[in-house]
Amino acid sequence: MRTMSWPPTTRDGAALAHAYVNVLSWPLFVDGSLVTPEQVEELMERGSGAVVQTRGESFDTVSVPRALGSDVLVNVDRSSVRVPSLVGDDVVTFLVEVGTGGCLSDISEVRIETGALVALPPTPGLRWDTSPWDIYADGPTALELPHARALQKSLGTALRTHRGHS
Repeated sequence: MRTMSWPPTTRDGAALAHAYVNVLSWPLFVDGSLVTPEQVEELMERGSGAVVQTRGESFDTVSVPRALGSDVLVNVDRSSVRVPSLVGDDVVTFLVEVGTGGCLSDISEVRIETGALVALPPTPGLRWDTSPWDIYADGPTALELPHARALQKSLGTALRTHRGHS
């Protein structure tokens, strides 16, 4: 097993896989099969464009279209809350405390899921905007996930802009 660099970057698939399993305790799947970090590492070494996923049982996902999500990210960055966020080609997905996403269910632009398979970097086309680990801690530490309410203000501000209201 290779030594994990800390904190892992989006381009270091092996370090990411080890962090997902060893720091966050997330199971990893490729093509529906449970895999080890070492197996993900082998896939990356072969240049595989494999989709690496986890089952979101320890968090809810709050997903919004990319254009809206970019504005939400700017607003979240201006707040004191750190919300892990994945940026894809078409969508931005925020990870929040499990069971709390429902408080945003009245917003039509938002898709909320618990327990769904979630694609993760190093999957091509995905990157962490805010990673799910605490980069300010002394060592590898999972970031405490915020309640979905932490996104309400940032999401509301972004929605007003996108809906054309002042």
